[in-house]
Amino acid sequence: MNTSPLSKPKIATEQELETLLTEHEYASITKRSVASVRRDRLLKQGCPYVKLGALVRYRPEDVRAHIEHNLRRPSTGNQGGGGAE
Repeated sequence: MNTSPLSKPKIATEQELETLLTEHEYASITKRSVASVRRDRLLKQGCPYVKLGALVRYRPEDVRAHIEHNLRRPSTGNQGGGGAE
């Protein structure tokens, strides 16, 4: 009887795996068109994605991180106004 850790592969349970978002769901969440999302991928911009054969999926934590990374806060030091960001 072989009891080494390699003898049985660990099967991930459904709770351990997250649900991946489709490009349509990602576009809906970000209020953008699917064409814009596809253009971002073509230009290697935007949110990281997972490619599974022909399928494109987005991990929810990557979407959250991408949104957080693009958060812009008003500058408190610029009292003059009228300037571009």
